[in-house]
Amino acid sequence: MAEMNANRKDFHEWMVTKALAAHLGEKGKEDPQRMAWLFELEASTPQGVFKLRDLCGFDWAAGETFGGAEESFKEADRGKLSSAEFGKYLAIAPDFRYWTKERNKQLIVEAKGTPKPIGRRDDVQVERYFMYLQDSGNKGAVIYFVPNPKVWLAWLANIPKPNGLPFGVVDLRAQIVPKVANELLHVVGEALVQTADLLKEALQFSKTT
Repeated sequence: MAEMNANRKDFHEWMVTKALAAHLGEKGKEDPQRMAWLFELEASTPQGVFKLRDLCGFDWAAGETFGGAEESFKEADRGKLSSAEFGKYLAIAPDFRYWTKERNKQLIVEAKGTPKPIGRRDDVQVERYFMYLQDSGNKGAVIYFVPNPKVWLAWLANIPKPNGLPFGVVDLRAQIVPKVANELLHVVGEALVQTADLLKEALQFSKTT
């Protein structure tokens, strides 16, 4: 069993995020129970285990909480930042982002499929999330959904950040994948169909060369 686990490959993170987005429901038509489940997920932090709603400071409530998958920052998220300073954040879109009606509290979620961070690329990404919450004056939390929580949490703890800014990691395999298994089957199935179609097209080209 240990050998099988060592050789097991993780799902690509885009597959899990797409499955999770489908599980939670379309924007504006979210499933209330599933959204409540999301905010109840338990994240490991240097101080212990806390629910996401306690880390970010708000809970899901229809008409009071907004956001979803691939939500880029908009002018309304600027907070205390000047328009010029805010410009560097406009192209950033976390895997999931939620905010209160007043937009003064935010939950930023990034999902990763690798067992550990990939160099400077991941460093820059999370530094921008931390800097945004610090410079905008908004409260909230930065959370990572990852397959290797201990390694990712140690990395997050070493990234420069404002004192007291909540952050943590959720075990992708234990808490997310089992919940979105049905949606994940559809995502993987679609990927296989697309791959098969591309293979057929490639074979057709190979016969003409």
